[in-house]
Amino acid sequence: MNFGDFVPVQVVGAPERDAILRTQGRLISSDFDMAADSGHEELVKTVVASFRRHGHICNVLTHISGVRWDRVEKALRAILDPQTGWQELDPLAENIVDLLCADSGVTGRIMKPYFESLLAALLPPEVAARIRTQVVCLFDELEFQRRERFRLSREVEE
Repeated sequence: MNFGDFVPVQVVGAPERDAILRTQGRLISSDFDMAADSGHEELVKTVVASFRRHGHICNVLTHISGVRWDRVEKALRAILDPQTGWQELDPLAENIVDLLCADSGVTGRIMKPYFESLLAALLPPEVAARIRTQVVCLFDELEFQRRERFRLSREVEE
């Protein structure tokens, strides 16, 4: 499997693990700017394809996107972009961030480890960790904003 300029350097088994990305003979480094390079787009497309291959994740994302996988791809493009702030996420992207970080619920217990293992299979450890951190930061900020809105709404009621 090739990803544009990326070629597989190691085959480890499962379909989503069939490419550890390498670009022009060098592993992607921790200072690799995913947003500025075609690698970001290739990663988004690979993640979308992997989610579509997984029965449960595919069903859930099909449902919450209103059968619009182009919207899922757009949401993942924003989520995986290190330049994206929580304010730039649409409701679908927020929902996907929740699923990627959830430790509860059937889908969260499936999707979070699946996403983490997918990143680990596709990217060098530093890059995968940076993307996981980006997603967790988005989740934490969204949770803070939700709690703050709830607190403010309670103050208005009193």
